[in-house]
Amino acid sequence: MSEHENVNNQSNRGKIEISDQVISNVVILTLAKQEGKEITQKSRDYKYYRKQVTIDRPDDNSVSISVKIRIKYGEKITDVTSQIQQAIKREVESITGLKVVSVNVYVEDVLSVKGKESSEEIDEKEENKK
Repeated sequence: MSEHENVNNQSNRGKIEISDQVISNVVILTLAKQEGKEITQKSRDYKYYRKQVTIDRPDDNSVSISVKIRIKYGEKITDVTSQIQQAIKREVESITGLKVVSVNVYVEDVLSVKGKESSEEIDEKEENKK
């Protein structure tokens, strides 16, 4: 399903639809929370995370999620990615009622503290060009 399609569930009271955007927002807020950040939809961090999340729908009642992340040098990749997978699965299932069949985490970069600052400055410069 595309990002704009909805999940359709029937209940005794009527139809329930949950858009991919809602699921994406839950994932984004969970990722930010894992990094100790509080973000809003207008923040630069939100815009970064938005590009890193992909939602796939195997069927109407389940979801598969893929996220791209950057990890700070010195962090144990398997621990960080496992925590992210568990947190995303728990939050999405709890909030939406959908079954999360997989959370795929792709580590796209390992950054030093200084490298992270440089990457953020680059991201900010790119945003200012738009």
